Amino acid sequence: MRVAVIGAGIVGLHVAAALRALGHEVFVLEHEARAGEHTSGRNSGVVHSGIYYTPGSLKETLCVEGNPQTYTWLERLQVPHRRCGKLVLPDAGDHAALEAFEAKVAALPIPRARRVSRSDVRALEPAVAGDDGLFVPSTGVMDAAAYVTAMRTYCRNEGVEVLLRCAVTGVDVGRLETTRGPLPFDIAVNCAGLHADDVATLAGLEGYAITPFRGDYYVLPQAGWLGRPVYHIARPGDPGLGVHLTPTTDDHVLLGPNVVEGVPRDDYRHRSPPDAFAESLRHMLPDADPALLQPAWSGNRAKLTYQGARVPDFVIRRHGAWIHTLGIESPGLTAAPAIAARVCALL
Repeated sequence: MRVAVIGAGIVGLHVAAALRALGHEVFVLEHEARAGEHTSGRNSGVVHSGIYYTPGSLKETLCVEGNPQTYTWLERLQVPHRRCGKLVLPDAGDHAALEAFEAKVAALPIPRARRVSRSDVRALEPAVAGDDGLFVPSTGVMDAAAYVTAMRTYCRNEGVEVLLRCAVTGVDVGRLETTRGPLPFDIAVNCAGLHADDVATLAGLEGYAITPFRGDYYVLPQAGWLGRPVYHIARPGDPGLGVHLTPTTDDHVLLGPNVVEGVPRDDYRHRSPPDAFAESLRHMLPDADPALLQPAWSGNRAKLTYQGARVPDFVIRRHGAWIHTLGIESPGLTAAPAIAARVCALL
């Protein structure tokens, strides 16, 4: 079959690679000048373990499935990464939250997380302030931009046609109209990320809408402060996980993202003041100097609604000759190989 994949983020590229491995003729259409320009290239670069998501959800299931697959791909493609584990620390004195979170994590089919004491935290991360917490060994960090670039090269080497600056402008039966001419197809796969709702509407799937949430990052451009991500336990009512700390593959410390509502979906202007980021740094790395923080980058996340109601999970569904992936925010970077397998199962 001839399959058109719309979107050259990490999900679209994994879908293309999986379809090509099944012997299909695959085209990837990307309206930007480079792959991964939006969500895939503008995130924390974390290989997630699946611990934060609603039990039984696609986010949890596909993240857990995708975690070991992602490490295999990173090694195969020689993408810089570290399988370093993660520390999850509760707010000071909130032992009830830690107990509940530990029980949730223990139920997952992942390498066993272990409770750590204050002395354990210091042994793992000497500069980090914190009491009891949880060490999750399956988490890691990667160079996400290098991952997207390597996947694009892999796809092209396998015979996938990757067309950049190719926007879909219309849909007819068995044919896409694009800015680079018409493309006949047997199956189309919508992996358009932040613009997946627009593509779904063009394809006749009504009711879905994406509300963008921008997240800004700051960086502490000093080496040696942190060896693994340090996260909070999710707080009830928070739209994200709060400002957390992630070591980059070049040994700096990334802080973020925060959550900024009411912005255009392609708005990546970094405008957040450093105050909240400096507070997180003082709380978690008390000996680091907040005055050294520098603005890093901004990302935007695909928060999905259906007929006006929030959809908190990934949506992967067949609709006629189309397969749609909608609301693919975090942990989409880690879940991408598993999402690709779900798409292939819907053919």
